Amino acid sequence: MSTITRRAAAAASALALAATAALVGSAPASALDGPACGDVITVDTVLTADLVCDGSSDGLVIGADDVTLDLRGHTISGPGAYATGWAAVRAAGRTGVTITRGTVTGFQAGVVLDQSWGATVSKLTVSANDQGVNLAGGGQHLVAKNTVSANGRDGVRLGLSTGNTVTQNTVDGNTWGISVADGSHGNAVSRNVVTGSRQHGLAAFGWATGTAFTQNQVSASWSDGIVVRNESAGTTLSQNTSSANGGAGLLVANSLVVKNTAVDNAGQGIAATGSTDGGGNTAAGNLTQPQCSGVACSTP
Repeated sequence: MSTITRRAAAAASALALAATAALVGSAPASALDGPACGDVITVDTVLTADLVCDGSSDGLVIGADDVTLDLRGHTISGPGAYATGWAAVRAAGRTGVTITRGTVTGFQAGVVLDQSWGATVSKLTVSANDQGVNLAGGGQHLVAKNTVSANGRDGVRLGLSTGNTVTQNTVDGNTWGISVADGSHGNAVSRNVVTGSRQHGLAAFGWATGTAFTQNQVSASWSDGIVVRNESAGTTLSQNTSSANGGAGLLVANSLVVKNTAVDNAGQGIAATGSTDGGGNTAAGNLTQPQCSGVACSTP
């Protein structure tokens, strides 16, 4: 190779390296360092570090459909449940998003799905917010395998939301455990463990209809364990266990009541009004007699 040819090749190589460096240097910070507090994410995103946010905005906003936010064990924290009006993670008007694997704490709400459809919220720790997980309108969400604790109001709340599945969550020490309310319809609440709520553990009220409570374990609520108000027609309660609550194990109206167990509650085991007895209900050790009313109960 001639001297001129070698010099030309070296110059071309240097230009290529410089161009590469310029491209890397101009990449957006989010691509290199992960998102920052207040960012709107529009592509699948994995946190690489904790986010400590000042609460002047939502922690992160999902701004496109079919986006996955994987916290990968990291925490999004705010200034305190009552120091901000924002959420740790919010999706508004979105479809098919996923929020998973991390901790959200210190916001007005841990997760808000606002008029969104088909989201998955899973494997999160949602603690020390005002509200835990808030499904506001929309529906067909899956809320599964989360730990929701020590939130100032509801651990999980469904309002005007349809066709959701809330399952296999551990819900502990919230004011209300899981609430299905405000005209929600056709929701399935199953296989959750709800303990230490300062009011009800599970409830359907506010014209929420067609709710199925199945195979939940509710205990140590300061008030009634499972509550269905008169206006919430079409509710089914099947194979739930409600124990050691400060009121009734099940205080329900206009419901189908099948194979539930209520033991060691301060009120009646099962107090059912205007309900259908599907059989197989059991009760014992409840402090208020009779053990059951409105349905027949045997000893477990």
